Amino acid sequence: MRVVRLYTHQHLAPDIELELEDEIRHYALNVLRLNKRSSLTLFNGDSFDYPCEIIDCTKTIIRVKLLEKLTLYNESPLATHLYLGISKSSHMDYAIQKSVEAGVSFIHPILTERTVNKTTNKSAKNKLQHWQRIIHSACEQCGRAVIPKLLPISEFDKIEKLNKNEYGLMLDANSEQTMQSLNISKPSTLKLLIGAEGGFSENETKHALEKGFRTVRCGPRILRTETAALTAMITAQQIWGDLAQ
Repeated sequence: MRVVRLYTHQHLAPDIELELEDEIRHYALNVLRLNKRSSLTLFNGDSFDYPCEIIDCTKTIIRVKLLEKLTLYNESPLATHLYLGISKSSHMDYAIQKSVEAGVSFIHPILTERTVNKTTNKSAKNKLQHWQRIIHSACEQCGRAVIPKLLPISEFDKIEKLNKNEYGLMLDANSEQTMQSLNISKPSTLKLLIGAEGGFSENETKHALEKGFRTVRCGPRILRTETAALTAMITAQQIWGDLAQ
């Protein structure tokens, strides 16, 4: 039987009782149709799962008792920092969701020359809150108990130079290399640069190369931005991470 996993920002520990937040309670009651006989697991990003017993369930309250603390072993050994060019809303949502499922460690939205919708301070805050909810939802679905870090939106030229323990790859459909052809040992941190619709400009490519990045392609076909992010993450995890296990 499928166990429902829900993210909460509350402190969790075995043998304590707590009430679910209003937003989670509403989702649990009206979407998941939970009741006192339902199985439920909570997590808050501390790398543990907390199976719960629902001890009170009404239209206005769900109260649970935490039964135990379970250590999970499903985090990738490859730390990945994804620089993701901001694309159209549905494309961006998909890229973030699937990158979380593929094991991303950091998601860094960036404004590029070809980003269509530029952001104001207010819209940037709203977008970050929306993307954070997508990250939580993706972790609920895929079983991760460590929440990938969502970094503030920044300009492309703020990308920092790679240090000696990092390896950086920029997706470029015109590159002569693929990840497989690089034949490098597993880096401590892999940084991936994925463009918005239309990819990167010549100036951006030059800037990335100056920062130590190398260009690679993901096969012989041109991929949409959201497909490129997922393909790059999966390929990297197959070569240096845990998807080949």
